[in-house]
Amino acid sequence: MRLRPIIILISLIVLVGFIAFRIELALPGTPPSLYNTYTPLTKAAPQEIGSYDVLGHAVSQAEADQLLQTEIGRQELSPENGAVEVSEELVDLGRKAFYLETFGNEYLFTDVIGILDGPLNIGSLSKAILALGGKPTTNLQVTLDEDVTVGNRTFSAGTVLNTGIDVPKGSLFPLGIRSFLDRGKVRVGVTCALCHAAVSSETGRVLEGAPNNDVDTGLIIAFASNSAALFRQASANPTEMPLGDRIYINKDGQEARLPDIKAMEDAVDTDLLSWPPGNFTSNGDLKKQSLTNSLILHSRLLAL
Repeated sequence: MRLRPIIILISLIVLVGFIAFRIELALPGTPPSLYNTYTPLTKAAPQEIGSYDVLGHAVSQAEADQLLQTEIGRQELSPENGAVEVSEELVDLGRKAFYLETFGNEYLFTDVIGILDGPLNIGSLSKAILALGGKPTTNLQVTLDEDVTVGNRTFSAGTVLNTGIDVPKGSLFPLGIRSFLDRGKVRVGVTCALCHAAVSSETGRVLEGAPNNDVDTGLIIAFASNSAALFRQASANPTEMPLGDRIYINKDGQEARLPDIKAMEDAVDTDLLSWPPGNFTSNGDLKKQSLTNSLILHSRLLAL
């Protein structure tokens, strides 16, 4: 009879494990409500409801009303001419994509770059957010539990890392970062809001379209286990690295050796750590001088 409770318990564990393996979950599931942002409830030109965008050229609602009275005007505001009407549905769709769409980059950051395999992981980020007690921050700070050497720098245990990640008031999730549970595996991806929205340090509300000009993307990626996967965004040229033990067949059908893994990782990490907060290299030309303040530039365009 004593075996019965044990069998039931084991069966429940197996059932829960099976369900957890099959479940697919993404958090946060919905974007912040309008009341928690500085987005005006009444749209102003040129983004008012009923206005049009014609290949980047804004047509106000008043102008659109006049154009739609004539055949030539209707052609000008037709989809065939590249015109898009700004509607409530379109704005809602755009907002959801802004906060929720990762375009699948969680596979790149998690499975390839190993963003969760370093000190900046789900556990350390969650601990830092819980320590806020519901208060907002424009710079989520993570304290290292042990000594860590990344690139050409050693970070001692107790070092406080300034990530520049924003957390809105009362939120348990960083702005612009989504967590996915897929068949028992946790992944994290980023949305537009990571770089193109900012939290007010005074109110904790979200300002959509403002650049998050202190998010330290270089530091965050450098602490991943395989940041060398982004070597094309750094100045670390594989052809100039010392050779390692791994063999591959080159284009001439001959055996050749790949760059040393540790040397390549250290070189990329050193370059990533040199990126100023609010900056990143968006082109893969192996040139360090290509570092540009793309966050601010793109965010200003979004705000127009």
